[in-house]
Amino acid sequence: MKESWTMLLMYALGLIMIFVLTFHLLLVSPLTGRTFAEALSYNYVLHNLTYYQIIFGILLYAATIHGLNGLRIVLIEWLHPGRFQWIINAVIVVLMAMLLALGTYTLIAL
Repeated sequence: MKESWTMLLMYALGLIMIFVLTFHLLLVSPLTGRTFAEALSYNYVLHNLTYYQIIFGILLYAATIHGLNGLRIVLIEWLHPGRFQWIINAVIVVLMAMLLALGTYTLIAL
């Protein structure tokens, strides 16, 4: 069975997210010796975003592209847009660009 490139991208991003999301969840888990409220404190979050900026950048890009591409696939299967599929693609690309720009700005501005 021939897989499309978008599904191969979804699999690759899902595999990447297994690792970076596990790391992210470990930072806020009770295994760190902090309470949940301490793990969400401004100073702790700022420390994590500063020192693990690359990992959070990978998580941002992988989750955004994976999630919005999944939404695009669901909308195409649900709506059967035919020749108007480009509208769904365009809206998803614009949303993706906006979310990635905002997330990248947030990571860099810290």
